Parts: sequence; structure tokens; C-alpha cells
Amino acid sequence: MTVEQVTVSSKGQITIPKALRDMLSLSPGAKLSVSVRGPEIVLSKEQAWKSLRGAGAVYPLIAGLEDERRRNREREDRP
Repeated sequence: MTVEQVTVSSKGQITIPKALRDMLSLSPGAKLSVSVRGPEIVLSKEQAWKSLRGAGAVYPLIAGLEDERRRNREREDRP
């Protein structure tokens, strides 16, 4: 794990060190997700599946999982 220290500017901005940008292939305009995990701020590269247009791209997978869950519940409810 690489740890670098950065400083927050008066506008709340930080600069990601070049070594880390190179390591993650971050170029200008790259999208990052920001989340909070306890006392940590976590930056993550946007995952390829998130950039797919439209929610329908993952619908067959979700529908298949829902069907499987329904079948499992029915099996568990049988006497």
C-alpha cells in the first residue's frame, strides 16, 4: 500500500501526487468516487461497469439473481 501526504487547500482541494496518478493511470478528466469509511476519505477510480449507459445493461444479471433468490426461498418454505 502506498501512502502519500497531501495538503487541503483553502478551497478544499487536494493534489494527487504524480506517482499515484501514474500508478493508477489517472489522466485529466478522470472520474473518481469519494466515500467515507470511518475516519478515512476513500478515492476510487470509476469502475468500467459504472460507465455503461443505461441501467438496462445490468438488468439481465439482476433479474437472474432475483429469480434464483425466489427459487431458494420457495425451496426453503417447502415442508
